[in-house]
Amino acid sequence: MNALDSVVREYVVPAAAAAAAAGFRKRGRMFWKANESRDYVILEFQTHAVNPDALVFDVEFHIVPEPYWDWVNLGHQRPGAVPDSSGALVSVRAIPPEAAAHHPASEMPFRARWALRSGDEASFGRLLSDELTERVFPRMQRLLDRDHLLEVLRGRDATLMKRMTPQLREILLRVDQLSLADLARLLAGLESTRAPAAFSRWAYDRVAARER
Repeated sequence: MNALDSVVREYVVPAAAAAAAAGFRKRGRMFWKANESRDYVILEFQTHAVNPDALVFDVEFHIVPEPYWDWVNLGHQRPGAVPDSSGALVSVRAIPPEAAAHHPASEMPFRARWALRSGDEASFGRLLSDELTERVFPRMQRLLDRDHLLEVLRGRDATLMKRMTPQLREILLRVDQLSLADLARLLAGLESTRAPAAFSRWAYDRVAARER
C-alpha cells in the first residue's frame, strides 16, 4: 500500500468518523461534503518527494461554491459530478504543529508541510488526528456556508488562498440573492477594475434565469 494511503487509512479515516455524521464522504484520499446549494468542500493530501527519510505532504482543503464551479465551466459542468480543486474559490492549508512539521522554522508555504518519519507513527498520528478533528473538519463545515465564507473573505485571514478579486467574489457569492438591478449596480462599480465581459454575461444570465 502507498505510504500516504496508509496514513489516510490509519489516521485520517478514524478522525473523519465523527465528520461522517455531519455528512462528509470519502473517495480514495479525498473527503468531501456538499450542502443543499451544491456548494462543496474538499479535503485532499499532496505528497512532496523532497526527503527520502520521511513522507512529506500537505493537508489542504478547498471551498467550491456552486456558482464558481458553474462560472469556471460556463454552465457545462456534468450534473451530479463532484468538483475538483480546480473549482476552488478558496483553499486552506492545515498547518502542522512543530513536532509534525517537515521544517518547523520555515516560512510559508514550506511551513505547511507535514512529515511522517519512521518510528514516529503513533505520536504523528495523534497530532494529525487531533488537528483534523479539532480544527480542520469543523472549519470546513463553517466555510461551507456562503454567508460565513463571504464574511471571512472580507477579512484579512492570511491562511486563505483566494481566487478572483474581492469585488468579483462578492458578486459570485451573492449572485443567487441579487436582483438584476442590484447586479447592474455592482457591475457598474467594477468598471475601473475591468470585470471580464464573460463574467458579466454569466452573472446576468444566471440572475435573469432565476427571475423569469
